Amino acid sequence: MSNVYTTICDPVHCFLIAEIGSNHNGDFATALRLMDIAREANADAVKFQSFLADHLVTKDSHDHALLKRLEMPRDWYPRLKSAAAERGLMFFSTATNSITLGWLAEVGVELFKIASPNLTHLPLIREVARLGKPAIMSTGMAGMQEIDEAVRAFTNAGNTQLALLHCTSEYPTVPEHLNLRAISMLAAAYPFPIGFSDHSLDGGTAVAAVALGARVIEKHLTLDRTLSGPDHHYALQPDEFVRMGHSIRMVERALGDGRKQPTAEEYEKAKLYLRSLHSARDLAAGEVLKAADVVVVRPNDGLHPRHLDDVIGLTLRQPVAAGRPLQWPHFKA
Repeated sequence: MSNVYTTICDPVHCFLIAEIGSNHNGDFATALRLMDIAREANADAVKFQSFLADHLVTKDSHDHALLKRLEMPRDWYPRLKSAAAERGLMFFSTATNSITLGWLAEVGVELFKIASPNLTHLPLIREVARLGKPAIMSTGMAGMQEIDEAVRAFTNAGNTQLALLHCTSEYPTVPEHLNLRAISMLAAAYPFPIGFSDHSLDGGTAVAAVALGARVIEKHLTLDRTLSGPDHHYALQPDEFVRMGHSIRMVERALGDGRKQPTAEEYEKAKLYLRSLHSARDLAAGEVLKAADVVVVRPNDGLHPRHLDDVIGLTLRQPVAAGRPLQWPHFKA
């Protein structure tokens, strides 16, 4: 198991991906600015999209010209990988064909992404799997049959280092279509880390996914939602992305280990705030304790309230001043 996959499988730390995609708009400096924001948000990785228009759509597609303009140049790959490492981030990308997959392998990326539109591209999935590195697979537009077939294609190629992301391929996705409970369903169905590729306009949905058990979060990032391009309009802007990242890290700390027990601070508070048995008045030696002689008050320095019925009718062997805690030695055996 690679170190990257071990990180993705971490039950405490969520693997946060800043999806830069094509939101660099063909400008390397913009890509670096987006990396800086990802670092500020405590992200683990930055992801791009490695497509070649001629290998993705037909030449007469209305998207061809736009995709051609946004193709990521081959010489960017080592530069992006190096820039990400300088910022403590992992660089990886969605390869959509054998050529760009080869470019990614050439620069030694440690992780690959299989996007939702490629979920049925079983030959590409097998090719990714045979590289022997971890892969993250999104499941937008798919039911369980399509997911099962894609998972089998990957694992039958001899690679089990896979993570699955619940995803709704609507851009942006309205809350009513997010279906975050599918994260739990996928976790019950597969032995892989399950995450969430979030296309909503709210960072809170990703935070909620982490609370539901998502081990990976992928969220689009842009400098400005009003910029021209296919992915800007549903991405988070810098302040939103940073706020989401910080909230995810807070939720990680807040989730805890799931065991219900007091904290060390609560043990100290319990001495002050829990109640115990105290004398309601000055009590003399030899008196038989009546119900009216006992109060259940703070602090927690006397007998436990469960013993209230037990002490009624017992004879005191020594005097007890009003308001003092009652203890077993106060009573005759």
